[in-house]
Amino acid sequence: MIPREYYHLVKEEGGILTEQQTLRVPVAYTGKTLHSGIPVHMRLLPAPAHTGIMFRRIDLPGKPEIPATAEHIVSTNRNTTLGNGVARIMTVEHLIAALRGMGIDNVIVELNAGEIPLGDGSAQAFVDILREAGLSKQAVPRRYVRLQAPVWVSRNGSHMIALPADELKITYTFVTDHPVVGTQFGEYTITEAVFERELAKARTLVFGCDIEQLQQQGLGRGGDLDCVVIVDEEGYRNSLRYSDEIVRHKILDVVGDMGLLGFLQAHIFAVRSGHGLNRELMYRI
Repeated sequence: MIPREYYHLVKEEGGILTEQQTLRVPVAYTGKTLHSGIPVHMRLLPAPAHTGIMFRRIDLPGKPEIPATAEHIVSTNRNTTLGNGVARIMTVEHLIAALRGMGIDNVIVELNAGEIPLGDGSAQAFVDILREAGLSKQAVPRRYVRLQAPVWVSRNGSHMIALPADELKITYTFVTDHPVVGTQFGEYTITEAVFERELAKARTLVFGCDIEQLQQQGLGRGGDLDCVVIVDEEGYRNSLRYSDEIVRHKILDVVGDMGLLGFLQAHIFAVRSGHGLNRELMYRI
């Protein structure tokens, strides 16, 4: 658990404390999953203050719940998977990015399978249903996680450092020697408007040469040109939404993974990081 001294309250203009938020009404979404490729029905339900993000597997006996916290990460192999006992939820990062990016503190996520629906490979489908549900303020101050000193991790040429800040800002450098992709750089201060306009539509990337290996591992069975950016040595198989869509999606993933800490205030610098290094940084925090 994060020590109490790392939490603080933030006042908006006029001295009003930022309030926790939940959904105004329940909302549902059904779609296939990225890795298992099966159809999943998901419901997002309003939740009381201080609930946080809570996943509920309604297909399992007893309807076990999994809190969306860093302590419940059980795998970071090509996605972030949470677990609690026998219950697992795969690919939570895009949904959590949408929830945190749109300023939602408390929600119960009901699922009838063990993976979040893919949507179009980005967070846009989740932003859309959150807009449909509407937000409700809860008259309870939001708690932010704020660093008291720099924190960093480094492994196999990938690096992350988080510096104390009064907001969440992410600076990411995507480095590869791939002849088409090359190196991409992005930097965004994460606000609701920025997340929705600049990051939510960015889709996940798969290199064409990795597809067979992924499928041999039982992953990527639901991916196709409608929901994944696929790139080969000769070029992209589908059209990009942004010229730098890959680095934007990497930043979206950082927002989602760091969202397991709650509402973090830090300036994060990342070079070639993925879900595994994101988890290491969260553990250091």
